[in-house]
Amino acid sequence: DYRTIPTFTIDPDDAKDFDDALSIEHLAHGDIRIGVHIADVSHYVKPGTALDREAQNRGNSTYLVGTVVPMLPEKLSNGLCSLVEAQDRVTKAALFTFAANGRLKTTEFANTVIRSRKRLTYKQAYALMFEDDLGKIRKLPLPAAHQTGATGRALNELPQAELIELRTWIRQLWTIGGKLRRERMAGGSLDLDMPETKIFVDAAGYADRIELIQNDESHQLIEEYMLLANEAVARLTRGHHLPSLYRVHDDPDEDKLAELRQFLSTFGLKVGDLANRAEVVKLLAVLKDHPQGYILRTQLLRSMRKACYRASPDGHYGLNKTDYTHFTSPIRRYADLVVHRVFDSYLAKTSGKPAASYRIAQIDNLAEHLSLTEINSTEAERDSQKLKLMEYFEREAGKKQKTVFTAIITDVRNHGFFIEVADAGAFGMVPVSSLKDDFYVLNGAGTAFIGRKTKRKFELGHKVQVVVDKVDRQKRLIDFTVP
Repeated sequence: DYRTIPTFTIDPDDAKDFDDALSIEHLAHGDIRIGVHIADVSHYVKPGTALDREAQNRGNSTYLVGTVVPMLPEKLSNGLCSLVEAQDRVTKAALFTFAANGRLKTTEFANTVIRSRKRLTYKQAYALMFEDDLGKIRKLPLPAAHQTGATGRALNELPQAELIELRTWIRQLWTIGGKLRRERMAGGSLDLDMPETKIFVDAAGYADRIELIQNDESHQLIEEYMLLANEAVARLTRGHHLPSLYRVHDDPDEDKLAELRQFLSTFGLKVGDLANRAEVVKLLAVLKDHPQGYILRTQLLRSMRKACYRASPDGHYGLNKTDYTHFTSPIRRYADLVVHRVFDSYLAKTSGKPAASYRIAQIDNLAEHLSLTEINSTEAERDSQKLKLMEYFEREAGKKQKTVFTAIITDVRNHGFFIEVADAGAFGMVPVSSLKDDFYVLNGAGTAFIGRKTKRKFELGHKVQVVVDKVDRQKRLIDFTVP
């Protein structure tokens, strides 16, 4: 029973459901026990039922811009299963005891019941991690009610003592979480996280705001504990020879890496043998500050194999982990629900209670099916993002007072130059005919347009200020102009 232990969730502003919560306890000798509590969907969705068959058929929830096609009925996904603030919820937990110096001492597993004290957004968690002024923390707004499954209390509603406690707990969690991250990166895990363009909709469902979401420390805090739990459960099921699903990321194809190496050289980047993990780590560090870093990192990701589900624990290349599974998101992924049932079969050995189990053949079939449903959802989500991006810029084009965007010139052609608006995740073109302040000609190298009189230059890799001119939603083309 964890209902009196400090427990809370940290999620995006527009989270529709809350799968995971963290708890923190102070034990004897300076030890700290951190619990990763995951919504116990298996408590409600039993094998072989109509509900289970439909969830398995869908495979996962699909998160379109502003809405979700859920894997489970909303009464479960947003209600009984979701770890909403101030409600009792049944969960499955991995409990990690750390020494005062951050060294992991023991790992335990249990079915738990929690009562979340606070539904935090990433922005709120970030402020609690680094902001000392309580007044500034209190002013952080709640997420918009039409965008999220639950808002929780505003921080300015919390008594001062509770807010200070919350800040202390978050900072203690990051002290250990930050250490876990440093050790993981030092061990060769690849930092493949990229800024995410989030499109927010208004109450009517129209795209009205774009925000670039950085993978900052508040995201990394949750990521490290979820990775820790996923690895621990994978090690548990493998070690006890329990048929289960694993999240597998195979080593990249060496021919694809050689092609990438050749491609990088056209940008003046000389890299070593990318089959060597250390060279990939070095490359990622260089690309962080490169003008075309986003495009090149995307190309690097495309050179790697897709992660998938498999019945065999074949390891995860990107994370550099031998043991890895998906355990932490059972509201939105059927694979995690399967792993929860396997987890229960382990606990049943000590409790004597019956639990569902799977045969290897079943796991093989599920792995193939769930890998396909994941691809289908990813494609639908990308299409939704592109369409809503067009909608956003279409509305921008119609404004009298247009927003000025900062873009990077990514390619130069005879008829104009292509740009990337990084903060919006958008690509478009500035036709040379739209540059009215001078007559522009292409230089000999074909890398820049130069004004004959002003000598103003628009060169490959340079930043430029642009506004939207017109949008062709059907062709998904955006034309920009220079104000």
